[in-house]
Amino acid sequence: MNSIAGLLNDAAGTLTGLVLGAVAGVRRGKAVHPEGVVHRARLVVPGSSHAPQGAELLAKPAAHGAIVRFSRSVGLPRPLPDLLGMSIRVLDCYGLNQHQDLLVVTSANLPVIHHVFLPAGDVQQRPYSSSLPFKAGDDSFLVGVLPSKTSPRPQGGDELDRLGRAAATGQLHFNVAVAPVFGRFRGVATLEVGERLPQGLDGLRFDPFKTGGGLELAGRINGLRRRAYPMSQASWRFARRDGRRVQDEADRLLQAELERDRKLRQPDSHAISPDHA
Repeated sequence: MNSIAGLLNDAAGTLTGLVLGAVAGVRRGKAVHPEGVVHRARLVVPGSSHAPQGAELLAKPAAHGAIVRFSRSVGLPRPLPDLLGMSIRVLDCYGLNQHQDLLVVTSANLPVIHHVFLPAGDVQQRPYSSSLPFKAGDDSFLVGVLPSKTSPRPQGGDELDRLGRAAATGQLHFNVAVAPVFGRFRGVATLEVGERLPQGLDGLRFDPFKTGGGLELAGRINGLRRRAYPMSQASWRFARRDGRRVQDEADRLLQAELERDRKLRQPDSHAISPDHA
């Protein structure tokens, strides 16, 4: 029976990948979150008692270099709100070239509802949620990113313009959080968002299965994504006229950012405790 269930899950994942690939082909770009901006960031982990102790990244005190991409999921025309996404890559957090990707979308900090994506008009308007569960040891939980009440909220033309202005102050940060499947988010780390990086990094391919340190995706729906994401990314690489160049340029810029981060990296004992939004 388990083998039959596995085959059905693989088939469903392949079908999902074909659908996303077809959308990417029609759009000649990413199937979802087609355009965005990337910022330099830092993840500061104080070692909170709320963190799942089996997840090294969230439980072990440290400061990590990171990059974060903000995007509109569906690509609806402004000023209509959209599902806003945040894709975080924590650099070298498990060793050289061993990164962690976290993908979250605007949602709510409420039991059950934090499994649902909700539209927003500003990157600091709503909490973000992974929607689907992670596991670490015996713990099962969602990962969220909560806007901080103390971050600046300047005026600007659209949500990405306002984001850039807020990041330029050097005071923009979010609280990375975890929640039981039927609970509320509690902060375990701080994501400090810095300057905007070259637009070429927008072609970077994030992978929800880029995990480690005891942190894993859980559940059958996540199993569908394992096949779907690579198929979608391969589709827009070839369907878009300059797709290969865009993806390769993003990889080159990421390598440059990695080299910069490695040169600057120093032991940092000044962990900032997340405020709980």
